[in-house]
Amino acid sequence: MKFFKFIVCLAVAFTIGVTSFGTGAGVAFAALSLIPTGAPSGSLRAGLIPEVWTKEFIKRFNHADQGSFLDGISDYSSRVRDGNVIHLIDFGADPDVLVNNTTYPIPVQQMTNKDIALTLDKLQTKATEVSDDVLHDVRAEFIPAVIDAHRIKLEEYRLSRAAYNYAPTKNVDGKTPVFATSGTEKDGTRVRFSKDDIIFLKKEFDKMKVPATGRRLVLCPDHVSDLLMTDQVFAQQYYNYTTGAISKAYGFDIYEFVDMPLYTSAGTKKTYGSAAATGDTMASIAFHVSAMAKATGERKQYLSEAANDPLSQRNLYNVREYFFAMPKRTEAMAAIYSGAVSNS
Repeated sequence: MKFFKFIVCLAVAFTIGVTSFGTGAGVAFAALSLIPTGAPSGSLRAGLIPEVWTKEFIKRFNHADQGSFLDGISDYSSRVRDGNVIHLIDFGADPDVLVNNTTYPIPVQQMTNKDIALTLDKLQTKATEVSDDVLHDVRAEFIPAVIDAHRIKLEEYRLSRAAYNYAPTKNVDGKTPVFATSGTEKDGTRVRFSKDDIIFLKKEFDKMKVPATGRRLVLCPDHVSDLLMTDQVFAQQYYNYTTGAISKAYGFDIYEFVDMPLYTSAGTKKTYGSAAATGDTMASIAFHVSAMAKATGERKQYLSEAANDPLSQRNLYNVREYFFAMPKRTEAMAAIYSGAVSNS
């Protein structure tokens, strides 16, 4: 019976449209009759239904770090407090171990507990403008594209900043080795990166007693190219990898990233975002995953509808989130920059 009533209503709508405005209008009237009376405002332009945007936003931002060198780093997002701050405790020292002790009471070792308050960076994207005319043509299809554009730019910044923060400022013996490539292969004014540099890095981590499991090496573009040209085993693994990690070599999980920190020819890390000067080169970095931390705080999207902008009739969209990636302690991290070719 309900189906019969539905067909009758559809026929009546079509007849009214044809009678009043012609066949095209009849089809339009019939189509309008299919819209449920309880449809939310803006349903003909589903791109602006808040629930749709929110669902896409959560889905697309949920796995931003997977497949990158940040994957597997200790995540302290659950510890973010009001004000987008994380509180960590630095015990100051590890306890000594007694072997075959016969003296009691056991000595007390003082540990200087210190609260470390880490404030997350506030990241905001500039608003994307989409006119109502464009939205009318593409409808909901533009939702994933707009959200992805903002997600990708934030992800690029997070990785770039993390690579910079996870790199030591300068060489400190026994804690943060920073050294230049020293092989015989040359590329213009710089010495190429080689597997010998990875072996030397391994020796440095061994001396620092960095745990074998969890060592990670992130290569800059120059050093990836160097290994592809000089190391056949690396080249074979590189062209067959399907995850974020390229391969494993000499105890390191190897990743690559295109925006690595710059170092001077003297081995000093430059300020984040600064331009390269003569003699500066990108560096590859290494660290132990347990020594690093990351966190994402409040994340929010903003949408201004064209209905509230009668003059420009444009929709605006952008995103704000809080993020940080820092070492827990300044140790178990290293950097390898390209050595300069001697003129002699």
